[in-house]
This record gives sequence, C-alpha cells and structure tokens, in this order.
Amino acid sequence: MTQEEIVRKRQELVHHMFSSTGDEFCRIVLENCRSGVSALSAEQRERLNTEEYDWNGFTWYKFRTGQPKGKTKKILYMHGGGWVMDSGLAQFNFAEAIANDTGAEIWFPEYPIVPEHNGKEALDMCMELYRMMLEECPGEEIALGGDSAGGGLAVSVALQINAEGLSRPNNLFLISPGTNCGGSPRNAEEKAYEDLLLTRDPIVSTVAFPTVLKLWSGPLDIDDWRINPMRGELSGLPPMLIFAGGHEAMELGIRQFVEEAIRQDVDVVYYLKNGKGHAYVMYEGRAAAEEYRMIINRLL
Repeated sequence: MTQEEIVRKRQELVHHMFSSTGDEFCRIVLENCRSGVSALSAEQRERLNTEEYDWNGFTWYKFRTGQPKGKTKKILYMHGGGWVMDSGLAQFNFAEAIANDTGAEIWFPEYPIVPEHNGKEALDMCMELYRMMLEECPGEEIALGGDSAGGGLAVSVALQINAEGLSRPNNLFLISPGTNCGGSPRNAEEKAYEDLLLTRDPIVSTVAFPTVLKLWSGPLDIDDWRINPMRGELSGLPPMLIFAGGHEAMELGIRQFVEEAIRQDVDVVYYLKNGKGHAYVMYEGRAAAEEYRMIINRLL
C-alpha cells in the first residue's frame, strides 16, 4: 500500500471503533490494533538517527536529524490514536518534518493505552521522560506537543509539571487535542452544532467517548484533571497553540477547553479552519503551510 492508503486505512479503523461502545469497542480494538508491528520503518529509523529505549516495558524513541536552530532544544511529543492505538505513519512523518525544520531532539513515547492500561500509567511515563529532559536542559528549552489523544495527554503533563513545581516548557502545540473528552453540549445551540459535526467527521465519532473515558481513568475519577485536563487548574500553563478542523466531531469539546483556558488567563492561540477534519495539520504536514509554519515559528 502507498503511504496515503496506510493513513486512510487507519482513519477508517478509528471511525469504526469510535462508532461502538462497551465490550464491542474493546473487542474491535484488541482484534485490530495489537499487531505488535511498529509503523516506524527501518529507512525512517535511519533518517531520524533513532535511539530506542524502554520504560517499564513500553518503547520510547529519540529522533535527531541535526542541531537545534532556535530556542527549543528538545520536544516531548505525544502521539494520537484514540487512546487505544500506538503511533501511526502520519505521526512519525510529522515528527520527522519537525525534527528537520527545528533541529530539536524529539522524545517520542509509545505510552500505555487502553483497554489494557490507563491514563495514569501514560502520564507517569511521560512525566518520567520530562524529568529526564530537565537533567539535560532547562524547561525553557523544551516544548510539549501532541495530536488528538496525545494532545490531551500533553496538557495533563503540563498540569502535572505545574503541580510538582518543575521548570515549565516554553510552549505547547496541540493538534485537535483530546482535552475535553467528557465535554457535552451546554445548551440547545451547542447540541445542534455537535449533531452537525458528527455528520461531517469521517474519522472520529464521539459515540465511544464515555467508554474510552471510563477505561482511560483507570484508578482515578473521570473528572480528575490527569484524565480530563478540562477539569484542571489551567492558569499558569505555558502559551498554547491549538488547531482544530471545522468538520471534526471534537471541535465543540476543544472550543470549550479553549474558552476555559482563556477564562483562566492562559495565553492561547486557537486556529480553526473550516472544511477540515480531525488532526488535519498533522495529516497534511507541510501541505498545511500556514499552520505548520506557525508551529515551527513557535519552536524557533
């Protein structure tokens, strides 16, 4: 298959999974998302000068293609995949583009996913990597990024950094982030808007969100900010650059998160592009020229 066909097949699988609930959702995930084969090819590993590490049985990578070109020396990037999938080809391609254009070293965890694991375990892994980063450079030389489920996890990491009083990163860049997966319409107008989005989004359906949130919460409450960052103390977070597509089912929840962050005096730039779907900036990469350049400019 071509790269485009591989990416499209993954998108179709996500839509199929997220249109189900409960045991059926878990069955589809376990039958289709546990091949054990990484989407990172040998050729891409070589181009990225990949170093592979282990954290309690979970793989994480360091990617480096050159020397830092600006203020950001390291990036902790958390991939998307609906909280249930490891990284796909699109995520690795996006990481490679950012590595090439910034010279930053990218730390890329294959964090614990549901239904076998939970969000607390994922947060523990990512926090351990961030603490390791701080041993090599100050927080002001580190950025956090993520797409979809990984975008929500990136915000939870930033909240945990604040809670521990650690040196905070210089910024967060988030692509269609799962920052409010427990969100719901607050009035009839928002309900009509959400219903419209569900008819337009070919990738994500919010039908499975209650099931996913319960699995992701693990030993924690579903309203714990480590699981659903919308519930956190957002004030004091680093500047955030957030993207969403006007045709994605998660836009309402993302918009609610942005509004709450602004209410809590966080420096937020929200870029919404009409007619685009879920995580379009990551899927299109450099082809989404204006959006991609905004990310790179933030990191340089």
